[in-house]
Amino acid sequence: MKMPFRIMPTLLLAALFSLTGCDTINFKGREAGEIPFKLVGVDTGACPMIMSIGQQRWNIDYFGFYLSKPEVRIDGKWQQVKFKQTQWQTANVALLKFHSKCANPDKANSKILLDVSQELLKLATNLRFTMGLPFDDNHANPVSQPSPLNDSSMFWSRQNGHKFLRLDVSKTGEKAREWSYQLGSVGCDSEDADMPPEKSCAFTNRVEFILPMTQLDTDLDLEISVSNIVAQVDINEAPSCIFESPETAPCEKLIENLVHRPWIKWQ
Repeated sequence: MKMPFRIMPTLLLAALFSLTGCDTINFKGREAGEIPFKLVGVDTGACPMIMSIGQQRWNIDYFGFYLSKPEVRIDGKWQQVKFKQTQWQTANVALLKFHSKCANPDKANSKILLDVSQELLKLATNLRFTMGLPFDDNHANPVSQPSPLNDSSMFWSRQNGHKFLRLDVSKTGEKAREWSYQLGSVGCDSEDADMPPEKSCAFTNRVEFILPMTQLDTDLDLEISVSNIVAQVDINEAPSCIFESPETAPCEKLIENLVHRPWIKWQ
């Protein structure tokens, strides 16, 4: 199956949300355009974070992903918006990182900040973004890129680019085990790993989200379910999926989960 995929609202969301209030800060104290992400099914108070998969508990050693190309739909037309520029965001790219929130919160980020007013958001009927990076950002030299594109822990090579999503888990005890899912573009042709490809990769592996918007409440957050990402994959036995073709096991099930499972939805 070739990429990118498009995720329609009915596949992801069971609820609607809205943003109301004044231009910059609402009465709850949330900044205009601020959308927090919260992990569900995870013990976020433990260090490392612990999640339950089946009857077993797994340490979340690393969990992060890139978002890009934020847009809102107004009067039936898509309008490009920007992220506010911080250490976690450029105007077009944002990085979410959750695993270090308990031990080192300065190295974690669990929200996005859109550079928009509440008035504009009141007019919007949909929010759209992509999990992954545009081609040029993906394959540029990370040393010369601004934060968060210079994060070496989310980079593979100039040839394949960045890790769009990275999930590393482990468990200790009698049956110790480590398992990883690291998703990025695959089938990128260049003379060597230190050179960017001249054209698009065979599997770009970008996933597009379209989320409905309506005027209800400013306190709704996005929920992230890590267990839904690995649903129906026996990570006790299955090999890791690290920059492998989405046509091979267990990668085909994992990308299917990203497209069709409600691993991200409004709270």
